[in-house]
Amino acid sequence: MGMALLKEAESMARDYQRMGIRELRGHARSTHPEHDPEAARAFVDRILDMEAERLTWHWHENQGYQPFSSAAKMGEQPGGGTSAADPLAIAYDRGMRVHAGHEFAKQWLESARLRPRARLAVLIRAAKLYPMAAQQQALWAKSYDFIAQHLPIYSRMLQMGSLSTMTEIREVEVVRVTEKDTYRRSRNEHKSIPIFKNGQAVKDAAKQARVELLLLAQL
Repeated sequence: MGMALLKEAESMARDYQRMGIRELRGHARSTHPEHDPEAARAFVDRILDMEAERLTWHWHENQGYQPFSSAAKMGEQPGGGTSAADPLAIAYDRGMRVHAGHEFAKQWLESARLRPRARLAVLIRAAKLYPMAAQQQALWAKSYDFIAQHLPIYSRMLQMGSLSTMTEIREVEVVRVTEKDTYRRSRNEHKSIPIFKNGQAVKDAAKQARVELLLLAQL
């Protein structure tokens, strides 16, 4: 068997979907002895998937949806059980849902320092691919054109504020003054231009952002 075929067979033998996120991070690096491009793709997709889950779950939890039925009697679980909805149990479940892996994904994506427009686009793509809860599924099933036209709804769901035009994502310039860092907003020449003019613009920005992340993952 040729070296190329052998490497491909070894890659197929690894189940990157079941590999821990930190171990997968190692395989994604080009310096790893068992590195292959598929590991980097799997890592970036997992990072985006976990971040989309964390952000949209947070939105879901803070919209008033509760883990018990509104039709149940006071203190009862769905189906009319006798056990009260224990706040500690709810908090435990929340901790299990947003665990260390999600925190790792959040920190790695922040360290990538994507521009706000690119981050928004790639997270929109990830959220559309992620299987949402019933309360959100209909919104994320909408077309990219619909999302571009109703961007404030989706940017809020991704915890990026009610973004609509370029003036709302203008860069912040860091200026060194004596021993302190001060922040000054840079002038935006295109403040009235929509962030995404249509759905194709969202797709293009997401594709470019994913390429940037793939390159970073291999460092």
